[in-house]
Amino acid sequence: MQEEEEERYLQIIKDSNRKLVVLELLSNFFNHKDLVGILVRTKIIHTLFEKNRILDINKLELFHIQFTSSLIDLFQKIKKSKEQQYVLISDEIYINEDILSKLKLEIGESKFAKQMQLHAQNMSRKIEELYQLFVSEKDVFFNWNDIMTFSQSIQAEYYREITIEQYEKLSQLNKSVYENTYARFEKKLLGRLNILNFKIKFSCGLVCNNEIIEVYEFRDSNDKFVFVANEKSFYFLNEEVAKDIDISKNGSAKEEIIRGLKNKNAELKRELSVVKTTLPENVLEVLKEYHEKISSVDFLEELQNVDEQTNILKTMLNININ
Repeated sequence: MQEEEEERYLQIIKDSNRKLVVLELLSNFFNHKDLVGILVRTKIIHTLFEKNRILDINKLELFHIQFTSSLIDLFQKIKKSKEQQYVLISDEIYINEDILSKLKLEIGESKFAKQMQLHAQNMSRKIEELYQLFVSEKDVFFNWNDIMTFSQSIQAEYYREITIEQYEKLSQLNKSVYENTYARFEKKLLGRLNILNFKIKFSCGLVCNNEIIEVYEFRDSNDKFVFVANEKSFYFLNEEVAKDIDISKNGSAKEEIIRGLKNKNAELKRELSVVKTTLPENVLEVLKEYHEKISSVDFLEELQNVDEQTNILKTMLNININ
């Protein structure tokens, strides 16, 4: 008989140790103060029975049946759900990072800046050619293809969308102009370009329903002018007309995607940092009640009355974990 009691004692202690290991793993995963407190209290209870053979070992088993097993079942369900959330969030972050790295390889501010510098130099040469045509009135062939091909090739990626109303404000200007087969120039603008040796730089590109307007400025002043591509027209930029139009430097559409993905990943990482520690309100209530119960009363007396514990037990088992 004594041998059977010894075997039962050892088996209950062994099972109790297993539960402590699982409870400690759950406590480490969730890192919640009440769960840590429960772990500590459960270890104290276990040690008390382990070191005091005069106590009824069956009460330790009963304690685990009433409390620990239900708690472990509940938090294992929650852990599984949290791990799925964690994996989903981690996968989304990884996918976003992969897209970000690819987009960064595809674009580069310095690359675009260099392209636009070359584009402005090409436009400068074209304007100088046109000036010579106006001055000489010679019938010489002039070709816009390289200018237009380049502008059309980058408009979707870089040029800023504007409304029809904004487009009309910029393109329909009543000015005294020079005009030939190839282009139309505001007279004052062409004279100014000649004086400044056609030194210009690209400011920004605008597009409305595939119709392009490019904004340029003089290298030696802040004055700007527009090139209305479909009309091959050049005018000084009217600051009053353009006050509600964004004519700041262009950025890549992919850069907007990059910014969006970076912001999204920052949100996901914040979510990831708390996904394991954030618990449903009903779970927090049960956890707090359980912690208070095994911490505030003499559990040996409490274990005598099994019915008194069934409410907590039922609450744990009935919590629905999505």
